[in-house]
This record gives sequence, C-alpha cells and structure tokens, in this order.
Amino acid sequence: MLTILTTTDTNQKILNTIASIDRLDELVTVTQDSNTITDFKTLVINSDEIIVPLDWYDLEPPYVFPTTPFTKENLLALVFYKLGNQQKSFEFVSEESLLYQHLLIATHLQFGYEISSSMVDFCYRTSLHNNAVVNYYGIVEGPKSNEELKKEFSEALSKAENDEIRVFTAKHFLNLLLDYGELKEAKRLVEAQLSIAISNDAKNAMSTHLAGILMAELEVPYSKKKLDEVHDVQLSAIAYYESKNLKVQAGMLLVDAAEIANFKKDYIASKELINKAIQYFKQADIPEFLGEAGFKKGILLYTWSKNGSPQYYKAAINAFQDVLKVFKRDTHPQKFADVHHNLALIYSEIPVSSEEKAMWTAFCASSFKEVLAFYTKDKYPYENAMASHNYATALMDFPPAKIHNNLKKAALLFNEALDVRTANAYPFERALTLLNQLELGWLTHNEDSLGELEKYEDMKSKAEEVLVLVSDANLISQANDHLKELEKVKSLI
Repeated sequence: MLTILTTTDTNQKILNTIASIDRLDELVTVTQDSNTITDFKTLVINSDEIIVPLDWYDLEPPYVFPTTPFTKENLLALVFYKLGNQQKSFEFVSEESLLYQHLLIATHLQFGYEISSSMVDFCYRTSLHNNAVVNYYGIVEGPKSNEELKKEFSEALSKAENDEIRVFTAKHFLNLLLDYGELKEAKRLVEAQLSIAISNDAKNAMSTHLAGILMAELEVPYSKKKLDEVHDVQLSAIAYYESKNLKVQAGMLLVDAAEIANFKKDYIASKELINKAIQYFKQADIPEFLGEAGFKKGILLYTWSKNGSPQYYKAAINAFQDVLKVFKRDTHPQKFADVHHNLALIYSEIPVSSEEKAMWTAFCASSFKEVLAFYTKDKYPYENAMASHNYATALMDFPPAKIHNNLKKAALLFNEALDVRTANAYPFERALTLLNQLELGWLTHNEDSLGELEKYEDMKSKAEEVLVLVSDANLISQANDHLKELEKVKSLI
C-alpha cells in the first residue's frame, strides 16, 4: 500500500488522478491527517509539488528524489515507482524529463543494473548524496577506491541541503566505514549526527549504527559497563522498530542483542531475544534471515552446553536441524556444511549412555563427512584442516576405536590437518593438533620395542615443538605433562 499525504486544495485533484487508473484506488490511500499514516511507502503533496520522503528503513534504494512539480503524469510515475511497478512508472514521463532520469537511476540501483558514466555525471550535477550512493552501492564503470568514496561522502555531508539529508547521507557513509572496519571514524560520525536536531527516524538510524559500532568495539574480557551500554542502545532501537511494526529490522537487532545478553551471562534473556527474532522472521517469511537466526540460536545453545549446562545439547541439535530445513545441500552448500560441523561436534560431545553411544557416533561420522565433502583441502585448506582435526579428535572416542580401525583413521586426519597447520602460518592451531596427536599416541601400541621407540621419539619431538610454537600457559603445561609421562615410560621400552 501507498499513502499520499496532502492538503485540502489538492485532495480532489489527487483523487481524480488515482481514479483515472483502474483499481489503483485499492492500492493508494489519500489522507490529510499525518497521524493516520501507517504505511512506510508515502508521498507528500502540497499545492504545487510532490515530495518523496527519505527511506530510513532500507525498503528502497537510498536515492534522494528532488521536489517534483505536481502534475498528473509526475504523480502517477512516482505512485507506480513506490508501488514497485517501475516499468509502468516510465509510461507517464518523457525520457527528456528530469524525473525520468531520477527514476531510471533509482531503478538501476535497486535491481543491480549497470549505471553508466552519464548517469553518474547526472547524479554529481544534481545531488552529491546520490553521486556517493550510486558509486558505493551501484555497478558503475570504473569503481571508486575506498578513499575516493570517503571523499565523495564527505563532500555530500558538507554540502547537504539540510540536516535530515545530511544524516541520511551519514547513514550510508557509515556502512562504508564499517565495511572497512574504520570504527573510530564511524563512531565520531554517529556522535556528530546525534547532536543535530533531527527526526526520530533519523535518530533511530544513528542509534542502530551506534549499537553495531559498540558491539564491534567489544574485546575479551568483556567490560560489564560496555556490555550494558551496547545492550541499552540495542533495546532502545528494537523498541522503536517494534513501535513502527518493523519486525524484520527489529529481528536483525534482536539477534545481536541475544549475543550481548549471552556475553552478560543472562541466558534466559538471550534465549527470549533470539526466539523473538526467529518468530519475526517466520512471520515475515524471510528464509535467509530465519536460517541465520536459527544458526545463531544453535551456537548459543551449544555454547551453554559446553559451559556447564549439558541439558541444552539436545535443544542445540533441534535448533540446527531446523536450520537445515532452510540451508539445504543444493541451495546453501557452505551453510549446510557449517551446520553439520556444529552438529558433528555436538554428537561427539553429548553425554549419552553406552547403549546409545554407537547411534550418536554414526550421526557424528555422517556429519563430518558432509563437512569434508564441501571443505576440500584444495579449495578450503584452513576449514578442511579444522574439520580434519575435529573429526580425528572425535574418532578417538568412538566405541570401540581399535576394532573399527578409527585410531588409524584419526592419525591420518591429524596429519592432513598438520599439512595446512604449519608452524609459520598457524602456530597455535598446529600446537592444538600436536597435543591431540600426543593423546592419540597414548592410545596406540606397537607389537615390538623398535616400533615403540620410534613412537616415543615422535611423541617427544611433538611435545617439544609445542613449547616452541606457543606462549599459551595452558598448552605449554599440557606439553610438559606429556614430556614427564614420556620420561617415565622411556625405561620400559
């Protein structure tokens, strides 16, 4: 639906214009009372001009339309554009008109069509904001560098027609800064805009960005003060979106707020927030967002399980299984693999009876095979090494390991991981794999003393390498423990 806000003297002319197109009145509401507006697609018309309000909710491309003379043709063109029928909007205006050019560029921006250099030149002549956003978001000839884009946004900010447009430009400049991790500059920009007397929509847009910046600034160990600060900003922005019935926007912030609540160890709040996000995405029927939120929920539940609350293991499994209804092997192969990696870890760790162990072991092996089928060594060496390491570690606990030759398989997988986890590239990860290889070494035995001596020398070399690779006290302690045990058994070989 589209709402047109107008004045008394233009009301009838607008109604007549809308009535000239069959059934268009079913999609358009005309009102003189701004308090009755519930739609986010709006046009404002006074006696002789049409104003296209700024889109603070990312429902359309961030294009700033200039004030347009009020004619029947201009009105119908903008009405159909707002209703999402861009093709029909062009039927009412000539190619020579300024409105046609604006509609054309906005449409190219929305659908990812190439934006020509003449279009970019037109934007530069008519709106520095539009010039910056088409070069940043659009597919243009000769894409600009980060520094060039920053200059364009800075110029648009300094020469903005009014404060509202300035903040609108800042909103999209912030996306650029955050893309490049320039948090300090982004924070300064947000704080500067919040000091301006602007609309509530604009303030909320800045608050939403501030929440993202504060979250990105967090460092372990988390400061309670900083966690409270970001959480307060998040909840305020969520409440604003909910008051506008913008559940998708609220849902995206709810996912982040759930993570912050988790950092605060408020697990009940965290679960409530992520569940609300999932509910909103279900209502909006956005599978991608639903899958991402479900994945985050699974991660949260799995984390709680590992940290002393094993009752959440099965809830985490259910969450990830729900995600697989969205992220399928043929449509989202990488996400499918990531979900199975988490499931495999859960299947290997979940506390179960000895009678159930074989079943969960089979689940674990099946999921790891899905992971390694996607994360191949040639295309994804780092991820392949991580999965190989984790699968090998799980195999050491498979029942009964020796009968099923799982220890031998684990040894091969650890070696696969070490091919990638070199001392120069990934010293910490290499140390983890070496320590797990040492654990494997204690589980295997050779039939002759020569084999045992070779194994001893190999284990000793691995433990000593760990001491050189890392400065982590825990890993060094583990390596020293292995060396002490090796010294004890040396005389027995």
